[in-house]
Amino acid sequence: MKAAVVCLAMVVAGPTAAQNSGWSFTLSPYAWVPGIASSVETAWGRLDVDKSGGDVLSKLDLAFMGAFEARRGRWGLIADLFYADLSQRRDTPLGVLFSQARIAAEAKALSVYAAYRMHEDNQLAVDLLAGLRVNSLDLDVSLSPGRLSGQRFGVGETWVDPLFGGRARLALADRWFATAFADIGGFDRGADLTWQVFASLGYQFNERWSAQGGWRHVAFEKTLDGRTVELDFSGPLFGVTARF
Repeated sequence: MKAAVVCLAMVVAGPTAAQNSGWSFTLSPYAWVPGIASSVETAWGRLDVDKSGGDVLSKLDLAFMGAFEARRGRWGLIADLFYADLSQRRDTPLGVLFSQARIAAEAKALSVYAAYRMHEDNQLAVDLLAGLRVNSLDLDVSLSPGRLSGQRFGVGETWVDPLFGGRARLALADRWFATAFADIGGFDRGADLTWQVFASLGYQFNERWSAQGGWRHVAFEKTLDGRTVELDFSGPLFGVTARF
């Protein structure tokens, strides 16, 4: 209860405090429904499994994301968090060696960017981004008996990737706006490669509140415990933004 009162007080008092300090802040929680495509190297070959966003909803798997931004003048600091706990199955994987495969993936990623506003006018704002992504990934792979007996193994690791990216916001007619965001990183410093793209269409209700819907795709490619792992999370999202 105390935490809720404090948060409410921050939102109510936020515009005055931000105006006095020169800072502005935005908080954006999102509902995200990603499908997942995974590829894991095994002793019997590569195991590939796909799962749509509709499958995620039907199995009630969990995924969420949120972003926070603080800005003053041309400079900003952005924090973006996502969490996904999904599982997927495939019948008769790896030929007939096994009758079914199940991959459970728990992924957490916190991205932090320094943002510099390269351009801004009444219609278009463009930011250049540089930062880091802290990743934590755990995979559990189960292979049901087929021609071979059942197998099970797990891989997991926490690592940090350098990132570079950009963001653009375009004002459209009648309070509508579009946002595009992309980053790329890893470069064998953490992951072999990681990248994401995000695009949305939003509506500005007033100076403080807006809502947006769009699509996000996040990809990882990394060697975990000697196994090459590729993961792609992709799906629709809907969120609201409070500015204070």
